[in-house]
Amino acid sequence: MTKNLLGLSLCAVALLGAAGCKDLTECAVDADCQDRASALGQALFCSENMCVVGSPRGSLCAEVYPANSPSDATVVGVLVNTVTGSDLLRLQAAKLAIDEMNMGLSAAGKPPIALHVCETSATGADMLKSYQVLVNDRNAMAVLGPSGSGNVSLISAEVIHAGVPIMSWSASSRTISDLPGTGLFFRTAPSDLLQGPVLAKQIAPAAISANSVGMFVVDDSYGTGMRQAVLGANSMIAPKPSLTYKEGVGTDEAAAVKSLSDSLTSLKAQAAPQVLVTISNLFSDKVLTGLVTYGISTTPPTQILMSDGAKSSKVLDLLSQGTAAEQTAMKTNLARVVGTAPGVDKANANGIYNGFLASFGARWPGVDPRTSAFSAYAYDAAYAVGIAICSAGEVTPTRVSEFLLHLNNFQSADKVQVGQSSFLNACNRVAASAGLALQGATGVVSFTAHGDREQGLYERWTIDTTNKTFLSTNVN
Repeated sequence: MTKNLLGLSLCAVALLGAAGCKDLTECAVDADCQDRASALGQALFCSENMCVVGSPRGSLCAEVYPANSPSDATVVGVLVNTVTGSDLLRLQAAKLAIDEMNMGLSAAGKPPIALHVCETSATGADMLKSYQVLVNDRNAMAVLGPSGSGNVSLISAEVIHAGVPIMSWSASSRTISDLPGTGLFFRTAPSDLLQGPVLAKQIAPAAISANSVGMFVVDDSYGTGMRQAVLGANSMIAPKPSLTYKEGVGTDEAAAVKSLSDSLTSLKAQAAPQVLVTISNLFSDKVLTGLVTYGISTTPPTQILMSDGAKSSKVLDLLSQGTAAEQTAMKTNLARVVGTAPGVDKANANGIYNGFLASFGARWPGVDPRTSAFSAYAYDAAYAVGIAICSAGEVTPTRVSEFLLHLNNFQSADKVQVGQSSFLNACNRVAASAGLALQGATGVVSFTAHGDREQGLYERWTIDTTNKTFLSTNVN
């Protein structure tokens, strides 16, 4: 019964009792909620004739992929921000994996997998609401995503309550390892405990000995964890200046942009160090725009050292924005950027990564997945979940977790592979035994009992400002 009908029912009861009647309908469209929203100081939307926080429930998770998925398809949710975030390439990589696996499932006479795609960019409340829609309304067996450690924190209590595992391709904060519950918080991205020392090695010893290292860090679990990992890797690093800022999505973005602007103003008021370690995510392009003049005239110019959150197409887009003079200044600015990120297994003898690139290019001509640090990680994440579903027989969230944890031995010589031709074989072997590892596009994937990736590859990246692309070299 809808809220409207409920309101009518109450009116009917009231009339029978000779009492008055109160219409419980609050709204018909979002605009009807504006007065209440102003009074409460937060955005409200009309959902089932009620003004609610976050997007209306019915508007969340609007896409099902493939569009013609049958009713018996196994539901896998995916939480993405393709509007203000960098998830479009990651979503495309996951869809590619679903296409490949569904061909194998069809050949084996098994139900296909259907991705229920939830866009979470409208408001800060949409991440949690979308997860709840996937679990409670769509009967999802697992959820891919979300990007970002802060987003995992937003939904962590509900994941524990619902028991439906997530598989993030980019959440790397060490704090995720401390969340209660085993076999619920999987991630193909390795922990920042591993990336921090790699990032610290990129800082010139001369800058450390001169006490000329600064830090500009997003104030969330990702930024805090990466900062701790960098400083923990080298006790001689004493960052000065050291500032933080906020990031946000949807209706939270205006306050977050002001936080960034205020922090940049404070940063520019202080002497530029030889190296500025900048840990950013959604606002990486805004951060780099704000740093165009900072430390550029020193000798040598301040080096900007960044982490994986900055490796996105939005950063490359800066080279094409503004006047000719502004583009020249941005080119000079980005030429001094050096970054680290989880890498990919380019040297694998079976050519799995190159096969991923070729398949992606055939599926989406003209789109380069290498402009995001985590496209291949999303591909491996989808395959890991799909293999667990295929292996489980009777599919439940608990059994998906159980069979994901069969991929639990990084040192194993017995590896199953991602890819269309290897999928059914991988399903059969994971169904039969544990102690395996997954040979993915990103290297060897295996999980601890909690769901962390055991080991990972890393890369050092720079920006080719002429060709507007990233250049990467594997390091560890």
